Amino acid sequence: MCRLFGQLSAAHRTACQPLCSAENALRTQSHLHPHGWGIAWYGARGPRVSRGVMPAHADQDFVRAGRSARSRIVLAHVRDASVGRVALENTHPFVEGPWVFAHNGTVARYRRSRTVREALLAAISPARRRALRGETDSERCFQIFLSRLDLRTGPGRATVAEVRTALAETVALVCAVADRGGLRSTLNFLVSDGRLLCACRHGKPLHVSTGAGGGGIFAVASEPIGRSGWEAVPEGGFVGVDGALRTTRAPLAINGPADSAAPAPGPARRGAPRIRR
Repeated sequence: MCRLFGQLSAAHRTACQPLCSAENALRTQSHLHPHGWGIAWYGARGPRVSRGVMPAHADQDFVRAGRSARSRIVLAHVRDASVGRVALENTHPFVEGPWVFAHNGTVARYRRSRTVREALLAAISPARRRALRGETDSERCFQIFLSRLDLRTGPGRATVAEVRTALAETVALVCAVADRGGLRSTLNFLVSDGRLLCACRHGKPLHVSTGAGGGGIFAVASEPIGRSGWEAVPEGGFVGVDGALRTTRAPLAINGPADSAAPAPGPARRGAPRIRR
């Protein structure tokens, strides 16, 4: 699978310590998640991202990017590839407009079921399908999330509550399409638009800290980083924070697929992208 990290701080700062030097830093975690890395942050013109396909622990570019990523919001990801080649286009975080997205987990049956792949593609609005670049289930989950969010808000105006709803609909839709028998999707998502930072837990561990760095930092991570201050997000839970560091912790409120979680309208491309094994 993968490991992810995100922080929103009261002032612009780097995340080099949790990424590179703290106890159980994300770079350390990459020994078990060696298939590339990505770090995203926000500058004056929107999101910036640095990626590599080497293991983060063996790539000095990861350290350089961690030092350069000075922003109120930083997201990072180390990959253990389950779907798609080890390639930059398959490396998280994914970026579209102001939105940055990372995923820890796998869509059940995605590799082996053309039906699942086609159903996920059909759940993406036609305009959003054109933005697909790579082969992963994660990128398709990102575009489903954006398609759901498009139905509620215009660019740059999403609230934490609207992001929570779009994430819940995405998880419900993917599970309805992909989960069968004992095969269950794992869908921990981390998203930001440069103002908000939100995450949900579905099937994988997720932790949150509101006191990192002596206060003024909200952080979320797959595994605790540093020695203290972390607590587990409950399974099926949601955490979010806005620019004023107002936090929301609540159930993701997945009630199963409903009319509000129906696939976005519009014909899908015939067939599905081939997934290289």
